[in-house]
Amino acid sequence: MNDIDDDAGAPGADKREAMDRDALVRRLKAWYRIDRDASAIWRKEAREDYDMVAGRQWSTEDEAVLKEQGRPPITFNRMLPVIKAVAGSEVNSRQDIQYLPREIGDAAKNELLTEAGRYLADEAQAEDEESDAFVDCAITGMGWVEMRLDYETNPDGAYVEDRVDPLEMIWDSSARKRNLADGRRLFRAKTMDRAEAEGLFPDAEPTELDAAWAENRDDDAHDKIAPGESRADRGLDRDAGSGKVTIVECQWWERKRVVMVIDPTTREPTEMDEAKAATLLSRAATVGITMQTYRVTKRVYRRAFIGATVLEVGPAPAGDQFSYACLTGDRDHNKGTWFGIIRAMKDPQRYANKWLSQTLDMLNRQAKGGMMMEKGAVPDQAAFERSYAKPGGISWVNDGALMGGRMKEKPLPQLPAGHYQLMEFAIMSIRDSSGVNLELLGQKQQEQAGVLEYQRKQAAMTILATLFDALRRARKHIGRVRLYFIQTYLSDGRLVRIAGDGAKRVVPLLRDSTMGEYDVIIDDAPASPNQKEVIWSTFTSVFPVIKDMITPQVLVEILPYSPFPDSFVAKMRDLLSQAGGSSPEAQAQAGVAMQTAMAKIQDLTAGANLKNAKAAREGAGAERDGVEAAIAQLTMQAGPPMSAAA
Repeated sequence: MNDIDDDAGAPGADKREAMDRDALVRRLKAWYRIDRDASAIWRKEAREDYDMVAGRQWSTEDEAVLKEQGRPPITFNRMLPVIKAVAGSEVNSRQDIQYLPREIGDAAKNELLTEAGRYLADEAQAEDEESDAFVDCAITGMGWVEMRLDYETNPDGAYVEDRVDPLEMIWDSSARKRNLADGRRLFRAKTMDRAEAEGLFPDAEPTELDAAWAENRDDDAHDKIAPGESRADRGLDRDAGSGKVTIVECQWWERKRVVMVIDPTTREPTEMDEAKAATLLSRAATVGITMQTYRVTKRVYRRAFIGATVLEVGPAPAGDQFSYACLTGDRDHNKGTWFGIIRAMKDPQRYANKWLSQTLDMLNRQAKGGMMMEKGAVPDQAAFERSYAKPGGISWVNDGALMGGRMKEKPLPQLPAGHYQLMEFAIMSIRDSSGVNLELLGQKQQEQAGVLEYQRKQAAMTILATLFDALRRARKHIGRVRLYFIQTYLSDGRLVRIAGDGAKRVVPLLRDSTMGEYDVIIDDAPASPNQKEVIWSTFTSVFPVIKDMITPQVLVEILPYSPFPDSFVAKMRDLLSQAGGSSPEAQAQAGVAMQTAMAKIQDLTAGANLKNAKAAREGAGAERDGVEAAIAQLTMQAGPPMSAAA
C-alpha cells in the first residue's frame, strides 16, 4: 500500500480508493482482534490489580460467604503504601532529557534544543504525566504516554504529553522486547461522547462513528452489567441517552520499496517511488544524461482512525516512530504479556485479610460460646436466645433442666497454634515479595546508622531497577518524539524561555537554529531532591581540597544543584557572572571573596541533615542570613562589571 496514488484523478480512481479503504479496514480489524484476544487475560488481571491497590481486595464470592456467616470482611491495605513508596522514589530521582549534536559546531543549537525541550515539557507538565505512567507500570506492568500537538487551545500548536489508561491500549501480540521496542502496530480504543466524535470527524456519517466491533463485552468483566444496573447506566447502550461511541486509533509501520536517485551535480541522493524514478530516468536518457540509482526498503509509519469504517488515514504524527511511549514491567514469557509488582503481593495480602478476619471472628465468639440443649429445656426458645445473647439478662429454663444436664455450654473456640505467626508471615511477605523494605517505606523503628539505612534503601532500589530502566528507555523515545515536533512543527519563531549562562532569557525557535541530528541523553534532573542532596554533599566535602581551583564559572554550574532557594541561586549566579567579566584585579579579589563565601556556606551546611525536614526548617533562618552575608561580601569585593568600568 503506497502513500502516493499515481492514478489519482484517473477514471475509476474513486472506486479503487474505496476498495483500498475497505481492504485497509478489514486488515486493521483483523490485527485488532488478534491483539485484543492475546491480551484479554492481562486486561482482566490489570483491573484486579487496580482494585487491590484501591482497597477492594475481597472477591465477590468470598465477601458473599463472609456476609452470610455474619463475619466482617476486613481489609488492611498494605499494598498502597508500597506503591506510593515506589512512586515517591521516582519523583525524588526524576531524569532530564538532553540533546547532544552529532555534528561539529552544533553546541549552541544543542543548548537551545535542550532548554527548549525543558520549557515545552514544563508547560505540558510532562514530568507529572510520566510519573503517572510509571505508577501504572508498577501496578499492572504497562504504562503509556502520548505525545501530540494540541491545536484547540493554541492555533499554532501546543505540545502536550498525556498519561493514557493502559486498559485503552492494544499492542502487537508478537512484540517481545522491553517497552515493546519491536512492536509493529498499536491500537487505542477510546470511548467518548458522540458530540465529541462528531466534532473530531465532521465529514463522517453518524452511523460510521461507533466502532462497536472493537468491544468484547462477553469476555470483559469490566463491562458486564451488575444486578440492578442497566446498560444505559454504564453507557453501553448506544441507543440510550448517554450517546457514547468508541473510536479506535491505529498506528503501524509497513515496508516500502523506494528508489534513491543520485543528482549528478551535487551527488546527493533523492528518494522517489519507482514510477517517478522511471519517468525521470527516461527523460534524462533522452537528453543524454546518465543518472545513478539504487533501491532501498524503508519503514513508513501510518495512522488511521476507525469507527464502523475508516474515518481518517494518513502518515503517523511523529514521523518515523510511534507517538505513544510504552513502559513495561516484568515479562510473562509464556503468555507474552507484562506484570508489575502487585502480582506478587496479591496472595500475601489476601491471606493476611482472611486470617485477620478469622481471628476477629474467633475473638467475638469467645465472648459468648453458645449453648447445646434439648428442645424441651426452655419454655420459649426464641426468648431464650434473645436473653442469652444479652449481657446481664435473665434466661428462664424449665424446672430440672439445669439439674438434669439438659443444657451444656459449647466449648470456646481456641486460636490454633501458630495462627499469629502465620498472619505475621503473610504481612511480612507483602513487603518481601515486592522488594520494598521498611527503610524505603520509612517505617523502620529501631535506631541504626545512617550509612546502613542508606545502603538498605539502595538495596531495595536495586530490586526495582528494572522499573526505573523502563522509564529511562521510555524517556529516550519521548525525547526523540519531542525533538521531531520541535524541528518539524514548533520551529516557527515562537518564543521560549531559556535558562542558561547564569540568566533567563526569551529566544525565538527558528528552523535554522534547531535542525540537525542529535543523540537523546537521559541524565538526572538538577531539580531532583535526591540528586541535589548527593551532589551538594559531595561538593562541600571535597571543597577544602579543590578550593584553589574553584572559579566563578564552576560555581555558576554547581549552584543549580545546591539546596538553597531559587532566588538566592539566581542572585549568586548573577553576581558570579558579573565577577567573570571584571578586570583581572577584580577577578582576583572576587576569587578570595568567593572562597571566603564558600567556606562560610560550608560551615553553615556542615553537619546539617538535609533529610530531616524539621532540622532544615529550624536552621533555615541562620542559613539564609549566612548566604546573604556571603553574597554581600562577594558583591563588595568583586568590583563593578567590565562594561561599567569602561
